[in-house]
Amino acid sequence: MDRIVQGIVARVTGPMSFRFMLQPAVAILLGVRDGLADAKAGTPPFIYDLLFSPKDRSRDLKSALKSLLKPIVVATILDCIAQYLIFKHVRLIPALLVGTLVMGLPYALARGITNRIATVRGRGK
Repeated sequence: MDRIVQGIVARVTGPMSFRFMLQPAVAILLGVRDGLADAKAGTPPFIYDLLFSPKDRSRDLKSALKSLLKPIVVATILDCIAQYLIFKHVRLIPALLVGTLVMGLPYALARGITNRIATVRGRGK
């Protein structure tokens, strides 16, 4: 457990730490774009629909993957480079996890929140 915490701290404070600000910002912009499209199409907020609507889950995951595939690949590659610079070795599974979390979590939150705000504002008019 201690090794995992040290690895996370080294990634955040080591070389290329700026990516932990830039990549979530890109994910948020993509989430806002897709959240506005969801609101315009009348679909429920992303996370809610993903968790509670099994019939739409496949559609939601395909939509998210379409938007996030390239950014997740870039985030994973950047984490591999950072691992090499920090630890002098590369572990693919942690790089995939970090890349997916750094992009996926902000994207999902931004997409759902944007949809909710756009839907509420649309009803108020």
